[in-house]
Amino acid sequence: MMNSKSLKRTLFFLVGIVLFWYVYRNFDILSINDALKGLKFKWIILSVILGLISHIVRALRWGMLIKPMGYKPKTINLFLSVLVLYFINLVIPRGGELARCAVITKSEKIPFVKLLGTVFIERVTDFIAFIIIFSVVLVWQFRIVEQLFYSLTLDFSHFQSKTITLGIAASLILIFYVLSKRFGLLKRFAAKIHKVQGDIMEGFKSILQIRNKWTYLSYTILIFMLWSVMFYVIYLAYPPTRNLPFSSAIFAYTIGTFAYLLPIQAGIGVWHFLIIESLFLFGLDKESGMMFALIAHTFTDLIYLVFGTLSFMIIPLIKNRG
Repeated sequence: MMNSKSLKRTLFFLVGIVLFWYVYRNFDILSINDALKGLKFKWIILSVILGLISHIVRALRWGMLIKPMGYKPKTINLFLSVLVLYFINLVIPRGGELARCAVITKSEKIPFVKLLGTVFIERVTDFIAFIIIFSVVLVWQFRIVEQLFYSLTLDFSHFQSKTITLGIAASLILIFYVLSKRFGLLKRFAAKIHKVQGDIMEGFKSILQIRNKWTYLSYTILIFMLWSVMFYVIYLAYPPTRNLPFSSAIFAYTIGTFAYLLPIQAGIGVWHFLIIESLFLFGLDKESGMMFALIAHTFTDLIYLVFGTLSFMIIPLIKNRG
C-alpha cells in the first residue's frame, strides 16, 4: 500500500502533468522537428559546460562548510554528489539533499547528521540570495512584474475553453482540499512558517560565523551568475529568442525559479507556464515561448539525467581507487 509521502508525491506529480498538458494542449508537436533543425547546438553545449562549472563551484562552497568540522572531503566526490542531488530531485522533489549527504557519508565516512547541518546552511544561503535577487528584479522590472501578475489571473478572454479552465481550477482546489484534510497541510504549513523564521535566523548566524566569508559569498554570487548565463545561452541557440535582451533572461529565470519551490518533480508544467508568460511580456509570441520552454527544460533535465547516471557509476570507482 502506498504511504502518505509517496501518495503526496504522486498527487503533486499528477498536478504537474495536468498543468503541462493544459499549457501544451494546442501545441503542434510536428513543429519540434523544425525547431531542432534550427537550433545552434554549440550554444546548448556551452550551456551544459556552464552548468557543470556551477556544480563545481557549488561543491567547493559545500567543502568550505565541511572542512571546519575536521574533515577534508575530495572535491571530485563533492562534485559528483551535487550531480546526484539534481538527478534525484527529478524523481523525488528535495530528496536530492539527502542523497548527496548519503553519497559523502559513504565515500568520505563523514557522519550523515553533520552533513545535514551544512546542507541546511547552504539552503538558507540560497534562499536569502534568491530573495535579494527577486527583490532587485521586482524593483528593476516592476511594470513587467505587474503585467505578469495580471496575466496569471484567470482572464477567460485568453483561453479557448472556459470549461477546461474551470475544470482544471476546480480539480486543483479539490486536490488541495483533499491533501489538506488527509495530511493536515494547513496546520503543517503554519508550523513550517513559524519554524522557518527561526531556522533562517539560526542559519544566518551560522553563515556569519563561516571563515573566509567573502570567498563563500563570492561562490554564492558566482553560482547564481552561472545559472543565469546558462539559461541565457539557450536564448542564443533558438532563433526566435536570440535577439531578446539579457534582462528578459534574468527576469524569466528568476520567475521560473518559483516553480521549484513547489513539491512537483522538475517543476513540470508550472515552470513551463511561468517561462512562457514571462517571455510573452518581452514580445515573444506564445508559440515560440512554448517551444523555448520545452527546449530549455528538456535539455536541462537531460544534463541531470546523463551526468547524474554517470556519477552513480564513477563514485564507486573513485572509492575503490582511494
